[in-house]
Amino acid sequence: MAPEFGESGEVRSYKLKKRRKKQSKKDIKTRTVHSNLLYSCAKGDENPNRHYAHNNIKTTKYTLLSFLPKNLFEQFHRFANVYFVFIALLNFVPIVNAFQPELALAPVVFILSVTALKDLWEDYRRHRSDKEINHMDCLVYCRNERKFLEKYWKEIQVGDFIRLRCNEIIPADVLLLSSSDPDGLCHIETATLDGETNLKQRQVVRSFSELVSSLLHRDVDQKNKNILSLGKMSPS
Repeated sequence: MAPEFGESGEVRSYKLKKRRKKQSKKDIKTRTVHSNLLYSCAKGDENPNRHYAHNNIKTTKYTLLSFLPKNLFEQFHRFANVYFVFIALLNFVPIVNAFQPELALAPVVFILSVTALKDLWEDYRRHRSDKEINHMDCLVYCRNERKFLEKYWKEIQVGDFIRLRCNEIIPADVLLLSSSDPDGLCHIETATLDGETNLKQRQVVRSFSELVSSLLHRDVDQKNKNILSLGKMSPS
């Protein structure tokens, strides 16, 4: 019986180690987000959300400086291009040349140039698409103005409060804190993410809705007490 107890103890210790690893991974994935309303006038170093990524979308592959070397590097990863360039360079050797070196290089240079122009045009289209998306409007709450103001999608920061209207595209990953539906529900379409056109139901964050309801109840109770105190008649 002793070996059985020893094996069960080892199994328990192994399970405990796995649980601790899972908990540590969860702790790493969790993050704390602060409301930007508290730091509207704060500088960059004072905002605790400064470490998070911005909402600017960039899907382009090249820049003006990196286009030529990066594109040639990608094209020479294809074996066919390397082979034809090697054959063209052999024509510069007098012993094995079959054609004039210029004629041998012309087809290779033409193919590389056409492919580079095609990649440049596709990257330019991606740039225009990114610019169009980044400059779409949305409503973000401003504490100083005490109202929702229109901002570009690229200007949204972690911790902002966004107001979404019916049939409007969601500009970023958001938490649903309030809804016009009495049950705190909304329906979204995720066709651009997973291709599904059926509407998915989302609900207001429970802890936040409970907090708001408790604050509203306190406010109403306090007003009722004030009304009752005003309605009392003092004895004459």
